[in-house]
Amino acid sequence: MGGRMTLELHATPEEVMQAVERLEAFARSERVPEPMIFGLMLALEECASNIVNHAYRRDASQMFQVILARDRETFTIELRDHGPAFDPTRITRRAAQADDDDPGGWGIELVRRNTDEMHYARESAENVLRLRRNVGSAQPAENDFQTIVSKPSKPKSKGQTMPLEIKIQKDVASQGATGATVKLKGSLDTMTSPDLEQQLGDLLKSESKITDIVFDLEQLKFVSSAGLRVFGNTRKQLKERNGQAVFVNLQPQIQEVFDIMRSLPGIAIFKDVAELDKYLAARQRSYTQK
Repeated sequence: MGGRMTLELHATPEEVMQAVERLEAFARSERVPEPMIFGLMLALEECASNIVNHAYRRDASQMFQVILARDRETFTIELRDHGPAFDPTRITRRAAQADDDDPGGWGIELVRRNTDEMHYARESAENVLRLRRNVGSAQPAENDFQTIVSKPSKPKSKGQTMPLEIKIQKDVASQGATGATVKLKGSLDTMTSPDLEQQLGDLLKSESKITDIVFDLEQLKFVSSAGLRVFGNTRKQLKERNGQAVFVNLQPQIQEVFDIMRSLPGIAIFKDVAELDKYLAARQRSYTQK
C-alpha cells in the first residue's frame, strides 16, 4: 500500500499550480515512472482549473479538495467541490476540423489522453471526480503516510509557484515582411497564460506588419490547455494576416501536448532551428520566384 495526500485549496490559479507542484513531488516520492508524472500533473491542472474558473468563478473564498493516492499499480487523483453539478465525462470528444478557428476545448481531451479511467459522481451536493492511471508494478515508498495540507487564507505569491519567463525579439526578413521570436521558459498554465496573452496581444496590436511568430520552446517544461488556447488565438490572428505560428525545440512532454494542435492550418512545428531554417529558406525562394 502506498501513500495518500489531501490538499485543501482556495479557488485561485495560484493554488491550482501549487497543487500541481505537490503532485509532482508526491508522485516522485511514490516512485511513479517519470514519463507518467507529467501527464498526471496535466490532468490535475486541467480539472482543478475547471473548478476554479467555472464552478467558483475564481472566488478565492471558496474551497475545494484534492486527494492524491498511490495504491499498488494505480495512482488516483480525486477532486471534490460544491459547485453546480457538472459531469465532465459526458463531454463528447473534440474532433479538430480541417480549418478549426475555435482555440479552446482541448482540456478534457488532454485529461482523457493522460488517464486510464475517469469517473464522476454527485455525492451530497458535492461534485466528485476520480481520475485513475495505471502506473505499473514498481513498489511505492516503504513509509505509508497521510498528509493533510490546509492552505493559508492568503495565497502564496507568484514567485513561489511555477513561473514563466517571456522574451520577445522582433526581426525583419529581407523581403520586408516582419516577424518575431518568442522564447518561453518555465510553465505555461492557468496562472501564467494571461501574461503571455497580454504581451502577444500588445505585440500584434503595435506591429501591424508582423505575419509570423516563432515560438522557441526549448526551455518550456509544462503547458496546459490554457497555454494552447493562447497559441490558438495567436495562430488565428496571424492566419488573418496570411501568416502562421511556428514552434521549435519542443521537449518530448510538450510535443505530446502539441499533438492535439498539429493538424490545424497556420501551425508549423519543427524539431529544431536547423529544420526551421531549411523551411524558411525554401519559403524565401518561393517569394523571390513569384
